[in-house]
Amino acid sequence: MRKPNGYGSIKKLSGNRRRPFVFVITKDGKQKAMGYFCSQVEAEIYAADFNKKNNKILHGHEIIFSELFYRWLPFYIDKHQPSKSTINSYHNSYKHCLSLHEMPLKKIKYYHLQDIIDTVKRKGLSYSTCKKIRSTLSLMFKYALMMEYVDKNYVMLLNLGKNKQKRPHKPFTRQKINKLCSNLNIEGVDTVLILIYTGMRIGELLELTKDNVYLRQKYIKITKSKTKSGLRIIPIHEKIFPLIQIRMQTPGKYLICRHDEKPYNYSIYCTLWDKIMLALNAKYTPHDCRHTCATLMDNAEVNYNAKRKILGHACSDVTNGVYTHKDIRQLRKAINKIK
Repeated sequence: MRKPNGYGSIKKLSGNRRRPFVFVITKDGKQKAMGYFCSQVEAEIYAADFNKKNNKILHGHEIIFSELFYRWLPFYIDKHQPSKSTINSYHNSYKHCLSLHEMPLKKIKYYHLQDIIDTVKRKGLSYSTCKKIRSTLSLMFKYALMMEYVDKNYVMLLNLGKNKQKRPHKPFTRQKINKLCSNLNIEGVDTVLILIYTGMRIGELLELTKDNVYLRQKYIKITKSKTKSGLRIIPIHEKIFPLIQIRMQTPGKYLICRHDEKPYNYSIYCTLWDKIMLALNAKYTPHDCRHTCATLMDNAEVNYNAKRKILGHACSDVTNGVYTHKDIRQLRKAINKIK
């Protein structure tokens, strides 16, 4: 659609630039740059908002799927403060919706959305990936309804099919745990033990900053998690206390840092994980550590509510994430039951 006179234009600058797209307007016979952007969609959003503020609304302008995503995501981040891993998950889900990117929202029907799910399944991707895509679409279209961009939401009708696990999660055996303890000289092995004896999600560990580790009180405070109940206090098990002490003495803001003091992202950590598994002749995933922690607590007959608090599962007696000194002592006693 041709834009009206005076609306401004978007250009892509040459060269290898971090923000190659520029929105320009003509003022006093000269072109003036109003902003630089990483993508054309971000530039289009800025242009639409700029013209709306200046009473130059583009008649007949239809919001497309990609514009909705880039309008919704900053709104959601500002309101809910999701973790980096969650934000990355939204971006990955958006990439799977490539066929919708240029479609006007009001022309997107149920079968367009279902085709996204069906295509992902045909590619052999997991049930979990389908769930993440549906979740992202649901949040986007709830926002679209709120902003009155659409009057229908078909996402709730999507069919994901049955969950057929390709590889059920399995806990580490006692033999493998002992092998980890005797191979602490291998880079990263300490992180595996920390995951096992805290029950943290991998994203929670990678985003854990040192100011949320309380050595004197012997607990960790999780401030960024994929769920609200994941925001919690985790007591430090006596077996991993020395490992965390060593990590606290290394340079860097984050508990788990690379040699350049930068935090790991999931992809880079998985490379380290694979090297550890190869060195130990083991086949586990980072999430298996969480299952191991749950299994060890079950075997040690840890109190049900204490177990749920430590793992960050929804628990009826946790009120607004407030923990008393008595709570922390009880959780520390519970976690140290496992060996």
